[in-house]
Amino acid sequence: MDIDVRLATAQERTALEEFYAREGKNFQEFSTKAACTPVGTIQETMYVVAVTDGIVVAALKLDIGKDPKLGKVGFIQHFEIEDKLEHTDLGSKMLNKIIDIAEDKGLRALDTLVTESRQDVIGLHFEAGFKEDRKEVYLRRNFRARIF
Repeated sequence: MDIDVRLATAQERTALEEFYAREGKNFQEFSTKAACTPVGTIQETMYVVAVTDGIVVAALKLDIGKDPKLGKVGFIQHFEIEDKLEHTDLGSKMLNKIIDIAEDKGLRALDTLVTESRQDVIGLHFEAGFKEDRKEVYLRRNFRARIF
């Protein structure tokens, strides 16, 4: 199977929607919402896709913003790979592509948040040269629903 890893084009929007739907994600929802990133205002957004026979089989979103201390920083989100391809080298190829893009654009760093239970994904990032910067705890206080 020949897989092409590259930047997505505007014509691939429908293919991206279909891919993320197969992965149980809503592309419309996260593509239109403001990114929740530690880099401040997003200056540029792009998607990297892996395509075979005109079908997207992996994708990730890269937002580029400015960190006041570092300069231009990229933030990787929504990194998904078709289940049957998860244990191939496709994840590494995707990260290598995003690293090439980051270097070409003069980014000072690439960041991502990964759920602690996804040790396979964390390992993939470590192999690509990422390092753990810090651990965070996501906290929420729920309130009962109100009628008014």
